[in-house]
Amino acid sequence: MEKKGIISLGVTILFIWLFYWYIIMNISRLERENLYLDKNIKELIKERDQKKLELEKLTDLSKIEREMREKKHMIISEKVNFFRIKKNSDDETLGV
Repeated sequence: MEKKGIISLGVTILFIWLFYWYIIMNISRLERENLYLDKNIKELIKERDQKKLELEKLTDLSKIEREMREKKHMIISEKVNFFRIKKNSDDETLGV
């Protein structure tokens, strides 16, 4: 009888340890997933903030463009023309 009691106690302790190990492994896996998701969320928030800032800049530029077009009759050129200035008689040119 005493031998049976010791064996059942050993099996019970082994079962508790295995259950404890299983719980610890699941918690570790969930914590790794949580860290990965936190990292992704921080990156996505950073991207969102950058896009939001770019959008705000674009809206400000479009507002300025509209005001200049309506009030001062200016337009935005699609092509920028460069010109050269000749220096007196030396025939050297300066690109501007």
